[in-house]
Amino acid sequence: MRLYLASYAMITMGKIIKHEGRDFIGKKAVFIPTAGDPYENKDFVEADKIALKNYGLDVVEMDVTNKNEEEIREMIDGADIILVAGGNTFYLMEKLKESGADKIIKEFVSKGVIYIGSSAGSIICCSTIEGAEEFDDPNLAPKLDNFDGMGFFRDVIIPHAHKEKYFKRIRRAAKRLESKGYNVYPLTDDDVLFFDGDSCTVL
Repeated sequence: MRLYLASYAMITMGKIIKHEGRDFIGKKAVFIPTAGDPYENKDFVEADKIALKNYGLDVVEMDVTNKNEEEIREMIDGADIILVAGGNTFYLMEKLKESGADKIIKEFVSKGVIYIGSSAGSIICCSTIEGAEEFDDPNLAPKLDNFDGMGFFRDVIIPHAHKEKYFKRIRRAAKRLESKGYNVYPLTDDDVLFFDGDSCTVL
């Protein structure tokens, strides 16, 4: 398992590629922009896709909304990287569960596909997405009946931790999550947490 959980993958893509220590030119990357669907301005999503292209990756975009498991599996097949962009955490988790993409992503990551998360795309890798309601509107996911994440990472990350406007909300979320036994990793936009299934390091 090779997970890179970032606040903003566009900013930390250089660190990720350097840490991998190999050339990705011509390799396939599946880019999932779904979390950005509720937003009118999607520049932050597009920036992550451009970052992949800047390192020579062959990018296949896949919005999981209204996709079925067969379509998702076919699109991910042969990929070296899956990048899940940021946006609304709850909306993203709902669409991943509705389509079955959550299970398929876990299957491919367990077989060695590198996972890169950006903001919401990182939060969903944790055991729980609880705490994200301090930043995102859960009402955008009316069919989501629990706050379970994909569970790659036992603990919890909180992105954009350097932004002063979030300080109070970060403290509230961290206090609640720590009271439930989670270790909380606040990440700035310059940070990316690497997890190999056993240990984690903030790059």
